Amino acid sequence: MSEAWADEAPEIEVPDKPKRGRPKGSYNKASKAQIKRVCSDGGLSPLEYLASIYQDEGEDKRFRIEAAKAAAPYVHARLSSTEVKAALTEVSQEEWLESLN
Repeated sequence: MSEAWADEAPEIEVPDKPKRGRPKGSYNKASKAQIKRVCSDGGLSPLEYLASIYQDEGEDKRFRIEAAKAAAPYVHARLSSTEVKAALTEVSQEEWLESLN
């Protein structure tokens, strides 16, 4: 009897609930205020200041390199390591040499 009821039951789509709270990646009031304070004195963010140093050819090369090192994590993502899975088979040296020919 329960099988007959299961066949006749209509599928009901439940709408997704709207997400609550602040969207991911958006700034809160404190973060916005901090960014405003940092940029208000000279109009340059720390990253922009570092960029101005490493792009200035009149600056000492050591300072340019250090500024580029400090700015790199904010501009370029760090590469993640990947795992290589390979099947290893035992092959004698003679068999390996024959496979090259």
